[in-house]
Amino acid sequence: MNDADTPRFTVREVLRRAGTHFWLKAVGATVIMTLFFVGYFAVLRHPMFPVTTVPATWLDTLVPLMPWTVIPYFSLWVYVTLPPSWMTDRRDVLGFGAGAVALGAAGLAIFWLWPTTIAEPAIDWSRHPWLAFLKSADAAGNACPSLHVAFAVFAALWFARLLPRLGAGRLAQAINALWAVLIVHSTLATHQHVALDALFGAILGAHATVWNFLAVPRRDAHDGHTAALWAAVIVIKLCAVLLWTSGVGAGWCVALFFSGGAPVVFHVFAPNADGLAQVFSRFATEEREVWLTLDDGPDPDDTPRVLDLLDRHGAKATFFLIGERAAHHPSLVAEIVRRGHEIAHHTRTHPRGSFWCAGPKRLRRELAAWPEALAGATRFRCPVGMKPLGLGRVLHERGLDCIGWSIRGGDTLAHDPQAVAKRVLRELRPGAIILMHEGPPVRAAVRVAALEQVLAGLAERGYRCVVPLKEQLR
Repeated sequence: MNDADTPRFTVREVLRRAGTHFWLKAVGATVIMTLFFVGYFAVLRHPMFPVTTVPATWLDTLVPLMPWTVIPYFSLWVYVTLPPSWMTDRRDVLGFGAGAVALGAAGLAIFWLWPTTIAEPAIDWSRHPWLAFLKSADAAGNACPSLHVAFAVFAALWFARLLPRLGAGRLAQAINALWAVLIVHSTLATHQHVALDALFGAILGAHATVWNFLAVPRRDAHDGHTAALWAAVIVIKLCAVLLWTSGVGAGWCVALFFSGGAPVVFHVFAPNADGLAQVFSRFATEEREVWLTLDDGPDPDDTPRVLDLLDRHGAKATFFLIGERAAHHPSLVAEIVRRGHEIAHHTRTHPRGSFWCAGPKRLRRELAAWPEALAGATRFRCPVGMKPLGLGRVLHERGLDCIGWSIRGGDTLAHDPQAVAKRVLRELRPGAIILMHEGPPVRAAVRVAALEQVLAGLAERGYRCVVPLKEQLR
């Protein structure tokens, strides 16, 4: 069964998943936990600076001592191992492990550089043996941020992304959220931490998840990926607000409030960043070959001249066409295909300024197989390289590969065709994807003249223009 399938959420399915890559999961979890605890106690014994006491706030007055919460407290060590145990994609398992290692290392670095503790509460610990055990096993220096909370948030968000792939519904998601909340609550109700520790721990865990999700994005339908990513950002923003109400400086809180969305915004606007949708920006080849791509056509003035120019140089190219223009010029689309070039999708209307915030409904309309000439297209390029949060799922539904670029000619802003050619040829390398344009966005003096100089320069350097196969894309 493919991991992108949506099976029934059954015991048999869970066991099947647990058995996949079993030794990798078992050995990996053992090694990671062992190294973490070795580092943990080493850091507590050798802090860099004196220990700081973290104060209680108004939030702590809302949580009395609840000895029974030691049960969800200890359950973290089961909870945090469940997401990887249910993964069948080796890449996901390794990605989760790398994220957990990065989270643990960040927490230990903070403990080493800024050791913290909490004021000892007036409680007779002898009346609560398990809580007394926790106190005796621990040491000052590890209060803020609470790594217990950080790992609970990290595991909960991975679960939120994973559960849709298991066919789990809202009940399973609610149980996941409740379990994570109980673990977070237990850190306060056992008086192991104060609210500031928990809030900073939640921010650390959510930040680690955001970066982890973007570094290890889903390559299938992205079920749950966007929702879990949004949840991580919301956790950071909510905790930042609570920190502000707890007396933390407004400047720090504002910085934290916006920090969660910063890496997501980067992946929305950075053309070749592929945390939200897989973007191919080169192709594998051992020859002196490049992929010439032309955006924004077809154009009645430029397209015929471009086709003649390509014929003279024996070059093949991919034309990323705008749906509405293709519908108005079907004969040009047919001519592109007749001359042996590829047509690809460049949205229906080319919403240059607003594509980045398009919702699922609008995305489906922009990526629809319209007109009929684009129905067979298997490749897509975003306007200006911007990728909305839900793009990955819609691309999967349409069977489209998102194509970026290695070399941008800059012809839409240029006044001199020679400057465009120099820029392209300066960055030339085998397997590069060259982005150029046709039509009104390019100044009349630059349009075909720049492409002619680029093709001449490629020929002088022994390069051929080809259209790569799907398996060559990287």
